Amino acid sequence: MKKSDELLKYVEWDVKNWSVALDFWQKNSAKKLFESRVLEIGGGFGGLSLWFAKQGAHVVCSDFQGVSQIAVELHRAHNVTHLIEYETIHALDIPYTEEFDIVVFKSVIGVLDDYESQKKAVGGEMYRALKKNGELFFAENLVGSPAHMFLRKKMIRWGNEWRYIKIKEMKDFLAPFSETKLYVHGFAGTFGRNERQRNLLGFGDQLIFERIVPKNWKYIISGVAVK
Repeated sequence: MKKSDELLKYVEWDVKNWSVALDFWQKNSAKKLFESRVLEIGGGFGGLSLWFAKQGAHVVCSDFQGVSQIAVELHRAHNVTHLIEYETIHALDIPYTEEFDIVVFKSVIGVLDDYESQKKAVGGEMYRALKKNGELFFAENLVGSPAHMFLRKKMIRWGNEWRYIKIKEMKDFLAPFSETKLYVHGFAGTFGRNERQRNLLGFGDQLIFERIVPKNWKYIISGVAVK
């Protein structure tokens, strides 16, 4: 199996850009993933739960609508179901306190339709669910460039409903954490209409656009935050 095919299972689309978060988390975390206790928020299709379980972590895979059968079958196919539990959890009502070594989410908080709700989810609920010195891993959609904003409204059915965040807002959400490491990345990959096009444009991001595009025009913010 090609590496890109494996990564697609974890991040689901625009692999060249979103998979950057996986490397960033590992390089900037003090945690050993093996036997760590992990909560995935918004893990409906189970990709990040699979990534953690394959490294020996014990994972609660959760989604506010319940985890999909697709996720269960994915985990079963990789023989990691003994490491994964499934729960229905909303980001604004996480029923845990100081329980997890790591909480992780990818492309999740935009479904919350206002700043205060997003702040509560990240700096309140997720923060509370972490043990002391626990870490939040995340990768989230940014507002991006004017082109991103225009095409989302025209081409994505939820483009007018999703609340895309600004870099400063994410910093605000992370204020309770003692330490944060952030990386803003990705520009052209998201414009592809299929994964082959996104891969080609992702090469352009890595070779050209990451160097010349202003930070506030990039569309992903990844990070590690320590409680």
